[in-house]
Amino acid sequence: MPKKKPGRSTDRSNPRSNKSLAIRNILAKLPNAKASEVAEAVKTEFGHDVGKNMIYMVKTKSNMAADGRVKPSRNGKRAKSESPLTSAALWVEAIKMARQLLTATGSLANATALLKALSDS
Repeated sequence: MPKKKPGRSTDRSNPRSNKSLAIRNILAKLPNAKASEVAEAVKTEFGHDVGKNMIYMVKTKSNMAADGRVKPSRNGKRAKSESPLTSAALWVEAIKMARQLLTATGSLANATALLKALSDS
């Protein structure tokens, strides 16, 4: 394991020793600022030389969802666009039911018309 350099702080919560945190702090103050303006503000306030690419990376990461999944709404109900089919077994069951619908109605056009009529009500 490499030895730590003497005199270097490892405090990740200090924006004077953490460039990404300094950028996040400036972006919180100036959310609509251009990358060059953010770089200048980081330089004057925290003393870091940061490039535009690093600012874009921090902006992108802050806009990404933490785990990539759709968050449930505050009232605990699913959004209309969210699928109730959360497992492979539920998908298989849905496909079987769709086949039964096609068999019962006789054609895809009839099944589609029936589903549209049901969705309107």
